[in-house]
Amino acid sequence: MYDQDFPAGVQLSPAKVADAAELSQLFNSIAEADNTPERLSASSMEHELSSYFDPPDEKTLVVRSATGQIVGYATAYNRRAEAEEMRAYVNVYVAPDWRKRGLESPMTEWAIAAGTAALRDIPAQKKYICAWLFKNQEAASARYAERGFSAVRHWWDMQRPLAEEIVDRPHDGFEVVAWREEHDEPARLVYNAAFADHWGSTPMDEADWQKQAISSPNFRRDMSFVAIGGGEVVGYSACEEYPEDWEAAGHREAWIAGLGVVRVWRKRGIATALMTESMKAMKDAGAEMAMIGVDSDSPSGAQHLYQSLGFVTKTTGVTWQLEID
Repeated sequence: MYDQDFPAGVQLSPAKVADAAELSQLFNSIAEADNTPERLSASSMEHELSSYFDPPDEKTLVVRSATGQIVGYATAYNRRAEAEEMRAYVNVYVAPDWRKRGLESPMTEWAIAAGTAALRDIPAQKKYICAWLFKNQEAASARYAERGFSAVRHWWDMQRPLAEEIVDRPHDGFEVVAWREEHDEPARLVYNAAFADHWGSTPMDEADWQKQAISSPNFRRDMSFVAIGGGEVVGYSACEEYPEDWEAAGHREAWIAGLGVVRVWRKRGIATALMTESMKAMKDAGAEMAMIGVDSDSPSGAQHLYQSLGFVTKTTGVTWQLEID
């Protein structure tokens, strides 16, 4: 399982849910060192381990020093789905005081091997290993470039102050209602349909939707809405909060983490209306900044919609990709 050449003295094992608190500390120390905006609480890390890596044996790696301290963490994740293109996403985290001590290379090789193994028996025409990094994480980007990865996609994290006026938009032929439990499954179907033409998107089954999205400790149902048209759900705005990010951000922010409208209902103002209702709910809940992420080459032109509503780019991320046989 661990065929790579790791430094002498380190201990290797899969991650356990019991490691969540120490892994979140590792993640946050790296974020501070790299000046990136994301932080992870112990509960968020516990949710990630239990919902994305279950079981964790083949898809997570914890590296401990001789004294038992966690100094490295790597993961490989892929969805269970049938699609023409399938991707495994890898992450490699090395404690700041352990950098350039021989961990980065074997951990990266392990992650690529684990992602490749996860895709081996999945029927798909094309298979890829991907890594998402902030643009300023240059050393990590170089490691993937050295292994044949290419920067194939750029992503913007955009923000909008909620103190600015939020203008109500007309609802023509649809209504926007609060997201209730009865909307959970229809919203998943909208997600699968709305993102079928988006780069890198794969369908999400009911089990993963419930575990990863609905049951997330960060999901804010009170800020989330669905659009009803023709008697069915045709769009959704799924919102989340990450209180662990607020100190680094300097304000309380909330995310429109998912926004989708089925193709035949686009160009009717549904996305705008959903975002408007979510931003009003965020403001009422005490948030100061609305956040949203977008593919800079989104086929729906979503980035232009967000700009028209007052969002500006805060940070840029890059997807590095390697095609595998």
